[in-house]
Amino acid sequence: MIRINLLGGEAEKQSKGLRAIRMPEFSVGATQAGMAALFVVVLSGIGLAWFMQSRGLSSLRTELAGVQAERARLQEIADQVTQLQDRANLMQRKLAVIVDLKANQTGPVMLLDQISRMLVDGLWLNRLELDGDSVEINGAAMSENNVADFVTNLEGSSYFNDVRLRTLGDTGDAQNFYISLSFRPTMADSAEDALAAGGGGN
Repeated sequence: MIRINLLGGEAEKQSKGLRAIRMPEFSVGATQAGMAALFVVVLSGIGLAWFMQSRGLSSLRTELAGVQAERARLQEIADQVTQLQDRANLMQRKLAVIVDLKANQTGPVMLLDQISRMLVDGLWLNRLELDGDSVEINGAAMSENNVADFVTNLEGSSYFNDVRLRTLGDTGDAQNFYISLSFRPTMADSAEDALAAGGGGN
């Protein structure tokens, strides 16, 4: 058989080159496997992100619970402090009332104590009135000597000053008298302190 090359040598070479180029082959099974692998990677990433977020959220919840517990503890302490402050204020008010009562009672109690020390036999008191440091005494005695002795005792006391016998009347059964004086317990305290400092009390 006789073959005639109508294309020439160059055309034959190009024809051989074209025959050497082949179209790429695609496998359906390989493509599905790649997509499945990519899907697994994406899911793994999403799962990891969810796990990290969940772990962070759990940590925040734990921290929030700790903060709330600490807040409750501090609130309890604050309530206890408030209660203690209220009790302290109440005790302070009670103490102030006691101090006021004691201050108001010191004068009359001390006055009665000192007057009772000055009394003599055959003499009794009908009225004793204290107004500031001014004292008025009304009483009666069996005799004028009893009244004089009582006045002398009052004048000799460091608790009393300006002792004056205002009136003296005889009712037949007793000698009535009225005495005014000044009650100065601070003067007596100062005199006692001076005696103690000077050794006069020994």
